[in-house]
Amino acid sequence: MKWKKSLKIKNKLDEMQEQKMLKIEHNGCWLAFWGLAISLLVQQYIYGQAKWQYVAGELIVFMCLALYLGFSCIKNGIWDRRFEPTNEVNLFASMIAGVISGIFICFSSYRQYNKLYGSIATGIVYFIMIFAACFAGLSFLTFLYKRKRDKIENEEDDFKDE
Repeated sequence: MKWKKSLKIKNKLDEMQEQKMLKIEHNGCWLAFWGLAISLLVQQYIYGQAKWQYVAGELIVFMCLALYLGFSCIKNGIWDRRFEPTNEVNLFASMIAGVISGIFICFSSYRQYNKLYGSIATGIVYFIMIFAACFAGLSFLTFLYKRKRDKIENEEDDFKDE
């Protein structure tokens, strides 16, 4: 049982250091997230769209990180520091995702097949699909967030009444 006691290490940081450590960890998490996203796009462009085996490791880590961040925030009733959970924000975010995906697919398709109009059409189709999927997903998450937020606020009101 001595080894269990030796694994418990006390936090030696004061409050200011703890806040700085949280900020460092926060920045490191987002650096990893966006670094993986950019890495996935670059590798898909270099190796081609059908070569998912080259990026499988990065994709697994990226998706685990994305799912963890998303579900943890929703579970705790947190949406974002800067943006409200509205349809306008969801529309704008979906538009950005669709445009980036459409342009990426358009260039990748042109690089692979050298057909300008076919590449543009492919980019437009991907734009529509990604836009629709992101908007639907964000709308669903907005619904879950608002439901969780209402539940948290009702629990706080019940606690105050007692």
